[in-house]
Amino acid sequence: MSVLTYKTYIGSIEVSVEDECLHGKILFIDDLITYEANTVQEIQVAFESSVDRYLQYCQETGKSPNKPYSGTFNVRTGESIHKKAAEQAVMSGISLNEFVTKAIEDRINGVGYAEVKHTHFHNHYSASNDDFSERTMVASSAIQSSWGIMNATTH
Repeated sequence: MSVLTYKTYIGSIEVSVEDECLHGKILFIDDLITYEANTVQEIQVAFESSVDRYLQYCQETGKSPNKPYSGTFNVRTGESIHKKAAEQAVMSGISLNEFVTKAIEDRINGVGYAEVKHTHFHNHYSASNDDFSERTMVASSAIQSSWGIMNATTH
C-alpha cells in the first residue's frame, strides 16, 4: 500500500477511475480529513495542505489535534491467551502491559523468528539403453523456528 507522510501524519492514496482522480484521507485519527488531486505530485501537495489546514483549524478553535498514535490500544485475545500471557508476565516479573509490549517489539524486530531452511533432495535415475541419467529435485521451505520432538525412521 502506498502512503503519504508529512509531519507525524500518514495519508492514504486511492484511485477513482470513474472520477479520474486520486484521493485519500489522513489515517489513524478520529477526525475525517480528505484530499484529492489529479497527479501523484498534486496529491502529495494536497495531503500536506490538508494536514497544515487541519493543524491551523485546531489552533484557531482551541481544539487539540488528533495525534496519529496515542500509544494505547485495546486487543481482544480471548480468555485462554489472556490467561497464558498474564501467567508468563508474572513468571517474568513484569506487568502484562510490559509483556505484551515486548512481544510486539520482538515480533516487529524479528526476535525469536528465524528462517529455517529445510532442503530435501530426491534423486531420480532412469535407464534406457544402459544410459543412466540423474535428475536432482530440491524442495525448500522456510518456517518459524521451534523446538519439538520428532520421530524418524530410516530404512
